[in-house]
Amino acid sequence: MIINTPDYSTSDHVSLDENNGEFNTSPAVYEPAEDTFLMLDVLELDLEQVIKTRLSKTNIRPSDKCGPLLIIELGSGFGILTAAISKALSDSLSSYIVGANCIAVDMNPTACLKTIMTCKLNGVEVDAVRGDLLTWMRRPETTDVNNDPNKQVFGPIDILLFNPPYVRGPKGELAPTPRVTKNDTNDQAKYQKQVAVEDAAWLGGGPDGVDVLKRALHQAADLLSEFGVFYALMIDYNYNALVRDEMQARRDRSDQNIYYDDLNNIELTTFGSSPASRPLICTRILSRNIIGERLAVYRIYRPLDFD
Repeated sequence: MIINTPDYSTSDHVSLDENNGEFNTSPAVYEPAEDTFLMLDVLELDLEQVIKTRLSKTNIRPSDKCGPLLIIELGSGFGILTAAISKALSDSLSSYIVGANCIAVDMNPTACLKTIMTCKLNGVEVDAVRGDLLTWMRRPETTDVNNDPNKQVFGPIDILLFNPPYVRGPKGELAPTPRVTKNDTNDQAKYQKQVAVEDAAWLGGGPDGVDVLKRALHQAADLLSEFGVFYALMIDYNYNALVRDEMQARRDRSDQNIYYDDLNNIELTTFGSSPASRPLICTRILSRNIIGERLAVYRIYRPLDFD
């Protein structure tokens, strides 16, 4: 699958359509950078095989059509990933994918406008949600209609994308508490202070840089579909923190296996409403050294063979 970098604009003036005029888009939005493009490279490398595996596991032949995929990008910013994946799916997989329903989520209202603008520039549609990760999404019912205790209930998300705040907070401080606020003042100085927390949300992820990612993992564990995948970007100490916490959890449970065998692959058993019985596999797909940092994108999914 070819995934091209979509067109986007860094202008502070967003024109949504010919009737709406222009919107001044301040406060700031995290602009596309090396981590964004690493995510795009991973999608080009991995996504087509993931979708084909999903089709084979559900006994859908390549000549058949499957329903639209639900794709959600968290912290969408400029909406680069949403626009790229939506365009690629409609262009290259239209022979057996009906389409994709794309939702972009960001706390910053300016980012929501930027995402809509980027998708418009690339001829794709998106629903932009101003919200805090997946807290706005209804959880799947845990009791099935046939009262079958052995039947697992899965969520609706097929592809989840997140380039989270991965940098350690200043001196190990916790990340700013996320809030979705309403602008209820005409005082410009007060307004800028009001949105400061929203702007700062991507600047730090807590002492190990994983506070926000952990919240997303807890939510994703319940909301991913049976064959859903979660692509998340991490810096090296993010992954190390996840491994450390996983090993400690296993020790606390007196598990036999308190070690992990593969530096690029680990089973996570601490996320979601039933973590031990519904683990997630975290597999490194691609890594890259960028200006003194080693970034990597991981595919997180329920135990399933994607090879």
